[in-house]
Amino acid sequence: MEVINAIARIRFNSAKAQRVQLNRFEGFACDMLCLEPGQEFSSVGRCAYYFIAGTGVIKAGKSSKAVDMGNFVACEADEPHTVVNSSEQRLICMVVSPHK
Repeated sequence: MEVINAIARIRFNSAKAQRVQLNRFEGFACDMLCLEPGQEFSSVGRCAYYFIAGTGVIKAGKSSKAVDMGNFVACEADEPHTVVNSSEQRLICMVVSPHK
């Protein structure tokens, strides 16, 4: 068992959204996604997002849904999706995805 202070690992960059590695274990990756206002992060494949702070939008295919603190979103395999920080505040979410 490993205890990680995820909050201490949060970092932001005004030039690019940050995906901060927390842990890799038994086929899964667990990361923190940190977006400044206006930033986007795109991915393809199965993953789950848990929104910790801020508000934004998640787009998958032709669908677009507003998300905020406490929301959980699961994206299907081979489904392109984008997390957008559409607010004036920072957006933080935890991402769990398959890892080889």
